[in-house]
Amino acid sequence: MRPVRIIIAVVFVAAIAVTGCAAHSTAVNPKIDGPAPIPVPEPNPIPVPVPVPNPTPKAPVLADGHYDAYVRQVDSGRDRLVVDLVQVFHDQAAVNEAIADGQSRNDAQYLSTYVRNENPRLRTLTLAGNVRVELFGGDCEAPLIQQLSVLAAHARSGANSYYYVLTVDGGAVQRIQELRTSNAC
Repeated sequence: MRPVRIIIAVVFVAAIAVTGCAAHSTAVNPKIDGPAPIPVPEPNPIPVPVPVPNPTPKAPVLADGHYDAYVRQVDSGRDRLVVDLVQVFHDQAAVNEAIADGQSRNDAQYLSTYVRNENPRLRTLTLAGNVRVELFGGDCEAPLIQQLSVLAAHARSGANSYYYVLTVDGGAVQRIQELRTSNAC
């Protein structure tokens, strides 16, 4: 029975010690009667520069230059153009390349333009705010939205009757020039 009394006594003393410690005031500055102290503003902390991650600039889809392409989609609302780059050959080079690609000499001999599309990869390009669009039979004085609408209609038709020379500068298409893939007559 004695060990039980010892354990109870130890628990009782521990409870009093914990209660007594908790009841002790922890205030550092006791309350002083009299006028309230004048608040002293804290000094402005020295701003520490926070490192801001510097995003790696996105490489342009195409480097500056001129590119022959089929236009596959026009998104005038987002100022974007989806294109399929092609190779274009003219005159005797058109005849030679068409024959090399399997056309008969009789069919190829009259070609003045031959378009080769070996790679189906599509690229989405940004249109410059002042993009110049030059379409066959188009009104060069028409508003840009109207010209892009005609260009979109050609793209939706899926016919490869036209190809386009794109001028890219600063990562955006500055000029779109429509050209025919076949003879006019």
